[in-house]
Amino acid sequence: MDLFVGIFKALLNYLNGWTNDYGWALILLGVVTKSIILPLYVVQTKVMYEMQVKMKSIQPYLLNLQKKYKDNPQLLVEKQMNLYKTLGFNPLQGCFTSLLLSFIQIPILFAVFFAVKDEIKILEQISFLWIKSLAKPDFILFALYVLSMYLSFKITPTSYSTPEEKKNAESMQLIMLGTFAILFFSFPSAFILYWFSFNVIGIIAGWLIYKFIKVEDVDKEKLKQLEKEEEKSAKLENVGT
Repeated sequence: MDLFVGIFKALLNYLNGWTNDYGWALILLGVVTKSIILPLYVVQTKVMYEMQVKMKSIQPYLLNLQKKYKDNPQLLVEKQMNLYKTLGFNPLQGCFTSLLLSFIQIPILFAVFFAVKDEIKILEQISFLWIKSLAKPDFILFALYVLSMYLSFKITPTSYSTPEEKKNAESMQLIMLGTFAILFFSFPSAFILYWFSFNVIGIIAGWLIYKFIKVEDVDKEKLKQLEKEEEKSAKLENVGT
């Protein structure tokens, strides 16, 4: 970990020497580190976006299955698995890249935090834009950071099989946002400035993916065929009763 921190500390000092401004050096550090993992971020966001599109298409069918087989969980699972198999859709797709992205990002954030901590005495005397000291908290910067976290949550593609899942997920996002706000409110502005710029690059990349990248939807003909088969099955059950 010390080696990892030393690398980011050296990179921060190099960028400071190049810009002659710790504030811009921290912003550039955020841009550089996000750019390094950007290809993986793009892949993960595209996969999640495609899942979102597919889940939106199959949601009415899933809700119908859940309503019809609510008293038979085993059969419900079988029907759902048949749906995924027929459509060639894996609801867990993207979990690996998501975990890998977290595995990479979290150590980077820790390394930058400790790199900033090592430079805290120098940062006490440095101001940037309206920030009086990069070693102390700044409310305006922190508010911008929280906003960037909120936008990061909102721009992250998500997929839900029921409205309840969506509601629960949104509640969890708000809880996470509140937790971040409480935990990092007293952090040095230098670290928050870095994290803010890190988030902004992700927000821009996510918006571009939504705007320009085409994703594949489920096979609508196969979905219609499944719906017809389910309707036929329901009619036969009604006749039998």
